[in-house]
Amino acid sequence: MGSPRIVSEEWVYHGRRVSLKKVLVEWAGRRFLREVVAFGEAVAIVPELGDGRVVLLEQYRPPVDRWVLEVPAGVVEPGESPADTARRELVEETGYEPGELEKLGSIHTTPGYSDEVLHIYLATRLRFVGSRPEEYEVLRTRVLKPVEAFREVVSREPSDAKTVVALTLYLLKRGVLGMRTG
Repeated sequence: MGSPRIVSEEWVYHGRRVSLKKVLVEWAGRRFLREVVAFGEAVAIVPELGDGRVVLLEQYRPPVDRWVLEVPAGVVEPGESPADTARRELVEETGYEPGELEKLGSIHTTPGYSDEVLHIYLATRLRFVGSRPEEYEVLRTRVLKPVEAFREVVSREPSDAKTVVALTLYLLKRGVLGMRTG
């Protein structure tokens, strides 16, 4: 039967953070149109303090008009590596500079309509240097024990998907969920 094939792409919108294109796909003798949000790459970071607690953010998110409990995160800028983005975003949003970064994994956040790839990192050996949030970021820092953080995140419905995945990978890495990775 073969694989689906992209026949054509038409850019509809280009914005500061996202772009939108129409994609014509052909498969099994039929054609159909899909709308795709072009986002690119982003990072999410689980910052672990020396005492084992993790640093999260409560961030006001206008698209959902509420405070969201989440891990620090940000968009990979052109010419920047995901690891460099993780370092930059962690300082900007929390004020902590990582002494060490370890990649926990990468995921497609919403492959049904977006090309976004999210790289998830663990940041350790943190040193406080002062935060420098973007002017549009409304956030406050929370420091919690890892399991406490996970419970609080998943108890907020709907919860933030990147944070659920990031904390799950972190808890797996630390053997808290009965198995270890890495």
